[in-house]
Amino acid sequence: MSEKYDLIISGAGMVGASLALAANQAGLRVSLFEKRPESVCASADSFERASLVALGSQHFLDSLGISVARLGTVVERMRVWDAEGAGSIDLDAEEGGEVLLGHIVENRRLEQALHAALAEAGVKIHYGAEITGAWADGQAMQITEAQGQEFTGTLLAIAEGRQSALRKQLIQAPVFQESYGQDAITATVWMEKPHRHIAYQRFLASGPLALLPFSNDPEGHPRASMVWSAKHPVARKLMTLNDQSFLAELYRVFGPQLGHFTKIGRRGSYPLSGMHSSRYIAERCAVLGDSAHGVHPLAGLGVNLGFRDAEALTQIIRSAQAQHQDWGSTAALRRYQSSRRPDNLVNVLTCGALSHLFSNRSRSLARLRDIGMLGAGMLPQVKRFLIRQAMGL
Repeated sequence: MSEKYDLIISGAGMVGASLALAANQAGLRVSLFEKRPESVCASADSFERASLVALGSQHFLDSLGISVARLGTVVERMRVWDAEGAGSIDLDAEEGGEVLLGHIVENRRLEQALHAALAEAGVKIHYGAEITGAWADGQAMQITEAQGQEFTGTLLAIAEGRQSALRKQLIQAPVFQESYGQDAITATVWMEKPHRHIAYQRFLASGPLALLPFSNDPEGHPRASMVWSAKHPVARKLMTLNDQSFLAELYRVFGPQLGHFTKIGRRGSYPLSGMHSSRYIAERCAVLGDSAHGVHPLAGLGVNLGFRDAEALTQIIRSAQAQHQDWGSTAALRRYQSSRRPDNLVNVLTCGALSHLFSNRSRSLARLRDIGMLGAGMLPQVKRFLIRQAMGL
């Protein structure tokens, strides 16, 4: 006999785990599958990879009992400027009617907080387990994991990441993909001056460089989380440099705002691309997070779009519950797709366009960028809109 659940989730990363916690709090019996071993999920991330959790996503996580403020570092303002021109813009939370834009949170720490909350709620995470077979029989979704154990669920949610095997198997829809021709280099860097809770982003000809507020080290030295997106040849060259040479190059292209960079943690690198599934649903299943879409990190939207997906799917489930309807039905899932697909598609295309617009040495485009940033900075309504977008509100 297979075990029966109201919701089965494949993928216990930040998005899948947040959906599991939200669904559990809605009264659903939830089962969560994660192919990584528990020891990996419980260990520290040597790369200290971090994300900007925007204010809108923070509200969602706070409602689940996850204190983003306790886990992360406050971002009060963003400073964006163009290395190829004079254009710049400052986005201040106060101008958007709030006290902060969000928090920079280490991914693994947030994930571990979600896993701890799930354990406390009695939700089992099947670590080291991968769903290898899934099929709908009209009334439920039947799944089989790698060891042959069978499970039955009213709905299957897929949050496995971009290369999701279940999305390819069950959704079977065309997927838009665009290579940005860049790699993102990530690391924690130490600097002479404090970040003052400002997120910096400078657009270089080879790609955007972001330095985000990060927690001080145990000795109180200021740190930032770096995401340096650069065209493949530039990124490859940067990755070959020793730490001292890399930090010297970082200072050269970023400038003196934070003083000299004194130390760097372990560097990681991965290729950047845009991705969007043309369909989010099939019979008794739905995709969310990176299984449905992927964006350039320049706007800090990645995981926030995933949290919006999880929140929207939870709201659809709660609405169906209140009306005594089947939340795994095609009608319910269409409401989820209609609520999330347009927003995600616009953001995927916009981030791709911004990457192409800023990652070049064209003088005419540099002038256009200067005019755009100057205009946005001088028009209060436009600037407020941009700030609210950055907050995810």
